[in-house]
Amino acid sequence: MLHYTFSYARPHRHFIDIEFQITEHTGAILILQLPAWRPGRYELANFAKNIQKLAVSDANGFPLKFEKITKDTWKVSTPNCSTIKVSYTYYANELNAGSTYLDEQQLYVNPVNCCLFVPDRMDEACSVRLDVPEDYKVACSLGSSKQQLTARNFDELAESPFIASASLQNNSYQAAGVQFHVWFQGVCQPNWSRILKDFEAFTLQQLKDFTVFPVSEYHFINQILPYKAYHGVEHTANTVISLGPGEELMSQKMYASLLGVSSHELYHTWNVKQIRPKELLPYDYTKENYSRMGYLYEGVTTYMGDLYLKRSDVFSDAAFFKTQEENLQKHFHNGGRLNLSVADSSFDTWLDGYGMGVPNRKVSIYTEGALCAFMLDVCFLEKSAGQVSLRSLMTKLYKEYACKGKSLTEEDYIHELVQFGGEKAFSIVENHLYGTKDFRSSLDQAYDSLGLQIEEVENTDVLAAKLGVKGVFQKEGLQLTHIQTDAVADCAKVAVGDVIMAINGEKITKESVRSLNIKESLVLQVKRRFETLDVKILIAAQLHYPLFKIIPVEKPNAQQSHLYKKWINA
Repeated sequence: MLHYTFSYARPHRHFIDIEFQITEHTGAILILQLPAWRPGRYELANFAKNIQKLAVSDANGFPLKFEKITKDTWKVSTPNCSTIKVSYTYYANELNAGSTYLDEQQLYVNPVNCCLFVPDRMDEACSVRLDVPEDYKVACSLGSSKQQLTARNFDELAESPFIASASLQNNSYQAAGVQFHVWFQGVCQPNWSRILKDFEAFTLQQLKDFTVFPVSEYHFINQILPYKAYHGVEHTANTVISLGPGEELMSQKMYASLLGVSSHELYHTWNVKQIRPKELLPYDYTKENYSRMGYLYEGVTTYMGDLYLKRSDVFSDAAFFKTQEENLQKHFHNGGRLNLSVADSSFDTWLDGYGMGVPNRKVSIYTEGALCAFMLDVCFLEKSAGQVSLRSLMTKLYKEYACKGKSLTEEDYIHELVQFGGEKAFSIVENHLYGTKDFRSSLDQAYDSLGLQIEEVENTDVLAAKLGVKGVFQKEGLQLTHIQTDAVADCAKVAVGDVIMAINGEKITKESVRSLNIKESLVLQVKRRFETLDVKILIAAQLHYPLFKIIPVEKPNAQQSHLYKKWINA
């Protein structure tokens, strides 16, 4: 067994003292590795940058020589050593759903960030001892006895984050014989009766389709922050969700966010933690794990997470449509949709991560993946007169691949899509998963099959609608983050990164923009890297960055009504 101990002396400094003890070692050399990335975030993270000090000794405390051989790998000289102790300090001052954090209120650890491992001993059991105050509770999916945690192997340890704190709030519910725990760390006032009722509803609806839950207990671990936050990370037996601000937890908007991310992460228990692309089974923590199947493990999950909230009646039709309208808006506001496919964008998460990157270069495995999942779902419903859906396919993948220990290749998945949806499904694969053909006609056809249609309305953001620009307010003005290609601002040579300081001589503020009455022309005072200049804009009739609404057709026929009910109602 491999042993880890977590302790700290001055939590305000955010340094965790970690001891890693390796016993029964044989050989003259020991290789130590720290993960280079974490599952659920398909980009290199370089966690080793947080290690401040590292020392290695034998069982008697005698120092052992070591050298760093890659950015996150160490080689230790271990002549005649059967027990090795590695002591290091890890800087823990980042707080999100996939990070590690320490302060006076909590010790929050994602082991995949900070636990060294021995590459050829990853299958061995791991024990974790927490040196924390006696009144601390521990939120974790690992079996625990007070301050002791045990994992079957490094993979289980890596995906078993924990929070140790005196201020944890928790409750639980049961669904189909499985125990589900809900934890909140941070200042908030959860409405437990509402939360447990809604969580049980969407959990049961997902379980109804898959029939089997992969684990006997599951933990929703929520980091509630005092500022705006929205993030979730999936694991086999738990999820960590960061959300804020905590004072708004039960507000309509933020509670919908809590439900949305929770349903999404629960669905991951089957989709990616069990139904796994070949490139990700097993995880290789040392390097990039390239996969073009982000449209499956994030796209389908995004779509299904929201759909199950509707099918369980946790979301109304209107609340569900709002999530789909947001997907439409993100998609059509991104010029990258015509440049790089969702499959290639999945591969390239390892290149430029999850940030905005080069304008109009790529798309999102979440957004475009979800839109493709919707189109495939409707395709299956149409072909089977409502008897078969994307839910049916995912259940098949779970039972015939995951439950048999088989990974999934791109060819396997495409084969199953065509089996369920025929030629039309292959067209979606070719044009929209692996191609850059405009989604609009395919989306229109899919919505029409359900008796729905997409309506475009003018953006309530006047600068987006009239000029084709979007940005964020900084001290000097509005810094532009998006400019629609060939919009009036683009034609006037306004660029991403420019700061609009004034409009018609008046300093720009959020309030002044809201009251702005744009007529035939205006003058922008624009600051860019080497100059400040006045730019005259001539307003055209064309509207930019429209908003999207999903509305019913005037008179749906019997087939449309039938498919709509099969799609959206349990």
